[in-house]
Formats: sequence, C-alpha cells, structure tokens
Amino acid sequence: MIKYMKRFIGLLLLSFFIPVCLLAAVNYSNKTINKTVTLGKSFTITPYIDLGIPQNAMTGSAEDAPDYIVSDASAFSIVSTPVFTVNSQGNKFYPAYKHTLTPQKTGFYTFSQVVPWYYNWYECGDAVMTYNITVVDVTSISMASTMFMYVGSEELLVPTIAHVDAETTLTWNSSNTSVATVSSEGRITGISVGTTTITVTAHNGVSAKCVVTVNPVMTSGITLNVTETEMVVGEKLNLTATVAPSNATNKSVTWSSTNEAVAVVSESGQVTAVGSGTCQVKATANDGSGKSASCLITVEKNNKLTVTDMTQCSGGRGVLNVLLSDEETIMGFQFDLQLPTGVTVAEKDGKLLAALTGNAVNTHSISSSKVSDGLYRFVVTPQGSRAISQANGDGMTITIDVADNVAVGTYTMTIKDIEMTVKKTGNVYEDIHPKNSTATLTITEAVMGDVNGDGRVSVTDVISMNSYILEEEPAQFIRKVADLNGDGKVTITDLVQVIDIILGR
Repeated sequence: MIKYMKRFIGLLLLSFFIPVCLLAAVNYSNKTINKTVTLGKSFTITPYIDLGIPQNAMTGSAEDAPDYIVSDASAFSIVSTPVFTVNSQGNKFYPAYKHTLTPQKTGFYTFSQVVPWYYNWYECGDAVMTYNITVVDVTSISMASTMFMYVGSEELLVPTIAHVDAETTLTWNSSNTSVATVSSEGRITGISVGTTTITVTAHNGVSAKCVVTVNPVMTSGITLNVTETEMVVGEKLNLTATVAPSNATNKSVTWSSTNEAVAVVSESGQVTAVGSGTCQVKATANDGSGKSASCLITVEKNNKLTVTDMTQCSGGRGVLNVLLSDEETIMGFQFDLQLPTGVTVAEKDGKLLAALTGNAVNTHSISSSKVSDGLYRFVVTPQGSRAISQANGDGMTITIDVADNVAVGTYTMTIKDIEMTVKKTGNVYEDIHPKNSTATLTITEAVMGDVNGDGRVSVTDVISMNSYILEEEPAQFIRKVADLNGDGKVTITDLVQVIDIILGR
C-alpha cells in the first residue's frame, strides 16, 4: 500500500520532481536475458542487479510483495527474498528482491519484474527486467557399451549427455572393484583379469552402462641369466628367468630339459648335471603367450685338471701343482698353461721343467713346448696302453720363474683347452673337454734369506741354499735373496748368514 501511495504522490508532484530526477543523470532501460536451466536445479536471479540499478536507488516496504509475472505459474517454485541495506547515516534502503527459482517442468517460460527506481527518495521511473527461461533436462546418456583393457592400464570413458545444455552431476560406479575401479571423472583402472560393469548416472537417475573386460598383460619375451655354459657331472647351476614386460600379469615360467640324461632342472630353475653330453634347459611362459628362452648346457664327466694357488717373490722360482681328479680310466691328457707377463716356465738344457706325480710317474710321460710368450702346452701320454691310476692326487708339477720386475700383487694363471682321453668298456675311447681352471699367483716382497719364498726364514731355506751351492737346483729358490752379502754369488758365506738370521744373531 505504501508503495502505491508513493507512486500516487509522485504523479501529483511530477512537475516538481522532474528536476530532482534529472539530477540523477541516469536512465535505466528495460532488459531481457536468455537463460537455459536444468529441471529440478534451483537458480537465483536478481532483477535490479541485472538492470544495473544500485541498491540505494531502491525503496519500498518489507511487506511489499515483489512485482513479477511468470508466463506459467506452475513452471517454477519461487522463493523471493528482500534485500536491505543501511547506509553510514543509518538510513535504511528498502527492498530490492532476489528470487530463487526451482524448475518444475521442461519448456520455455518468461519471468518479468517491474523494478521502480528512486533518487533521493523520489520515484523517477520503472524498468522491466525479463528473463526468457528454457528448462531442459538430461534425457539420455550414451557412451561405449564395451571396453577392453589390460591389468594395470587406464582408460577414460567419455559420456555424451542429451540435452547437451542440461546441468548435471554424474556418479560413477563399478560392479566389481576387484576387476576395475572408476574415478569420479570416469577414468577406469584395470586391477585384475575379469569383467565388470561401469555405470554412469545423472542427477535425475538417467544412466548408461559399459561392460569392461580386463585382460592379462601377456609375456613379450624371456631373458635368462645364462644362455650357454659348460658343467661337469654333479655340478649345479641356478638359472633365473626375467619376464618382459615388467608389468606382465603372470610372470611364472615352467622349466624343462631336452635331455634329462644330461641335465635335469627343478621347478625353481636349478640345473643339475647328471651325464656327459649337451641339452637345452628351457623356460616357457605360463600365460599362454608361447614365449620361451633356452640355455645350452654342455656336460662333461668329472675328469678335470685343477691348478693350485701359489705365492712367490719377484725374482723367485716356485712349483705350480696341477692336480688330476680322475673318476674314469684316463689314458692321457693335454692342456695349455697361460701365465701373466713376467712369469715363465723354467727351463733346463732347453727343456721345460715339468714332472708327473703319483703313480703317473711310472705309467706316463710328458711332452711340452712354448707356444708363445706366456703360453705353454703340455701333453701327457701313456707308456704302452697303461692308464693313469684311479687314485686322486695324481698329476704334475711345473716349475715357475718370476722375473725381478714383476710388481707385488695378485695375478691369474689358467689351464685351458683341456682335452682328455678316457677308456670306456672294452677298447672304446672317448675324448672329453673339462672346463678351464684358474689359480691366483700372489707376488710378495722378497725377504732376505727366504730363498724358498714361503714368507719366513727357516731351516728349509738352509737346505735349499745348500742344494743350490751343490748345484742340485732346488725346485723353489730365489737367488736374489740368497746372496745376503751382495757379492753376486751364493756361497757358504751366505749360508752362514741365513743360519745367523734363524738364530737371531
């Protein structure tokens, strides 16, 4: 009522108020806004703000109802809220309204409101704010109906929504999260092999489904830690299989041997050599990919030569022991000895110093030659048709000279290219090729008086010096530490000094 009274009074005094309104220097024109909204989704409009009218140009009473018209009163539920402002002088500016509309049905509707504006409490005019409102709703959602992916991979499902302008919140769900999970954005993550249904649902219950099948990541290749090796009977070898790719679902393999009379393999990949010959030990993927990898195994009997470690001083002479492990009837053997630079096989009268040990002394003989610098070949042959004794410990010794300039340190000696001839049942012979054998040569500082190079001065050194003086050529003798008085000769005088060292004089 107060609002209408003010308008009436304003008309009577129009001729007086016009100059007052002109002082405002503004004019608020009618305006139309187009809006698209979603069924059931509330939204707010504020006509005076959309018209650009400041709140202090509004007036009215808290009891006055907003002056609006809706083309279809059943299209919206409307809650109108008055907005009040109090200025710094305590003056209260009366209501401007904001309206919260909740669409009740789809379609096209208009909402308009007449908004009077004031200057210094005098009404200067009306402006009409009109909203053309289109109410839409989600009527359907479409997306891929099926999807195939792999364990550990990610895929994004992108739904298409009709009506496209509808505002909605999508909810995602997986029927079996142990197979695949889905994020709030529709990103699918494969967890394990199987099938699950992914459902996306709009705010109004409209939904779409996608059946997701998660497949295993298949093996693309297998790599073994050893691809070819030589073994002797009874020896064991642990093979490991590396499956590619690293995210393969099933990384297990099955081990097999192409000839179990040569080598057998356990479920864990441990190979045991059981007989001479060759075979392939194979790892095959268990995921049905057909991928595999093999290791070539060559197995020899336990007949082998081993070379023992030795310690010597630079400038010294020592004995290298080569031992024979014979579990069959060995007729003969040969090998090459590889020595480090500065280390040679000693010679006497143009012949390499090497000798058989054990019973082989009576049954076999040695032939030897220098192949090249640092490489020597030895051949052991039977005298007649006799075999080397079955007793382990038979073998040979090789006298080694170490040059004066060989530095203190450790070096490697190797016997390689070993060939053996063994006698089978009757007069059948078989050639076998045992694995190479290596030993460490340790070069130490020379100790004056320690002529045998065992690291201490003892009666053994006295005996060796005595043999040397008598020209018996001891097997182990370091001449430079035997010449204690430095006269360039090894004599009884040096022998006496060694005895003095032992006695502590």
